Amino acid sequence: MLDLLGDYPCKLDNKGRLQLPSKLRKQLEPVLHEGLWIRKDLHQPCLVIYPKPEWDRIKGDFAKLNRHSRKHSEYIRKFLRGAAPIELDTSGRMNLPNHMLEHIGLDIDQDNEVMLMGLFEKLELWSRDKHQHEVENLEDFDALADEIETYLNDKDHKA
Repeated sequence: MLDLLGDYPCKLDNKGRLQLPSKLRKQLEPVLHEGLWIRKDLHQPCLVIYPKPEWDRIKGDFAKLNRHSRKHSEYIRKFLRGAAPIELDTSGRMNLPNHMLEHIGLDIDQDNEVMLMGLFEKLELWSRDKHQHEVENLEDFDALADEIETYLNDKDHKA
């Protein structure tokens, strides 16, 4: 299991390529040769990047769903909408698809600053402005923490 951590301010080049920070690349070293997958987040204006082993685990979870259930099919469709493999070039850059950059509200002709965040088994990529607004200004963190504590202490969610 990966333990991807850290916030990495980055800049995209004029072709929409992102240089993977060396500290993050080192964290990904055991699995980077297998590739990465990218998708749009379901709830926030950010992108989610998965190392292939984590992506394969998610695919395994999807295989357990009922493909004849409308709700299950809709969830899979929404989750996978626009998902794509991404590779690093020989310089360690990943080319981000334009439709993905549009999802995070980034026009590289006007702004190329992004924030890459390690979240254990995945990465999130935000425009720097949206990251500051959505993540750094989280309202009522105490209420959210209480809700999470209740969820984790619920007997139905214990392992």
